[in-house]
Amino acid sequence: MATSLISESQKNTIKAIIDDIHETFARNITVYEEGEKVLISASSEYNGIYGKTGSGTTNVTRTAVSHTMKARIKYLNAGEQDLSDGSIDSQLGIELINGSVRITVSLTDSEILKEAKRCEFEGRKYEINSKGDPTGIFGPQYVHFFLKPLDE
Repeated sequence: MATSLISESQKNTIKAIIDDIHETFARNITVYEEGEKVLISASSEYNGIYGKTGSGTTNVTRTAVSHTMKARIKYLNAGEQDLSDGSIDSQLGIELINGSVRITVSLTDSEILKEAKRCEFEGRKYEINSKGDPTGIFGPQYVHFFLKPLDE
């Protein structure tokens, strides 16, 4: 059985250093989820089983759900970026266009990004284009997401 050359306390120290680096270079981004549906019925004759039974109005509104989190941001050049591993024939299945971005967030924040649809930072809006790729020196510590710019 192989023995580790790095003790657990050394591993924890290295992880803390990586956390400090993340905190130093991370910037705030705003992440938007799909939103919660709210059904408003203004009819006094509303039946939960049959729906509206009389005249009246029903409105469906969406409330925006947003979160602010820290992320390291890397702007990608679509012409120069290669997302496959050179040693094996693999691809992440991500189509890069000019203006694409890779962000790196903590494991906790990645759970929010997995459910989100878009995010915004530095005055631009982006669509989340990947499911997240965990990364870390001693196991998953952060998650990379690829984003494509939205023209709005």
